[in-house]
Amino acid sequence: MKAPIRFEKIGKKKIQVWHHNFEYYQPNNHECGDCGIRAVSKALNCTWEDALTALYNTAIKIKEEPGSCDNITETLGDFGWKWKAITPKLGEKRPTVSEFAREHPEGNYICRVSNHVVCAQNGVYYDIWDSGDKSLYGYWEEP
Repeated sequence: MKAPIRFEKIGKKKIQVWHHNFEYYQPNNHECGDCGIRAVSKALNCTWEDALTALYNTAIKIKEEPGSCDNITETLGDFGWKWKAITPKLGEKRPTVSEFAREHPEGNYICRVSNHVVCAQNGVYYDIWDSGDKSLYGYWEEP
């Protein structure tokens, strides 16, 4: 069984880190199922509150949940970002978050995995847990 490469103490808890290109990121003071807000905050280099406001404003406009993929697509589209689906050929595996980040040493992305989104910038991915083994369905890319 694979062992973590390090442990990080975050407040009162320790998280296991499995990949060298993972960095802890939580602009909010507590964990509350806010992956979309966190990812947008990191990707747009804005506060958690500003990211939440942008997502809620779009959600009201398009009648979607703030953290839905459609809402994130619409919100990021307002900033010129584009969605790119990943469709592997038969027999191929999807790239993982860690692989995708490593293979994109430059650029700013939000990666979509099963029931989660995570920001990747310049070869590093940012989250409150090491989501590097999750398989990508697609990503939003900054222009």
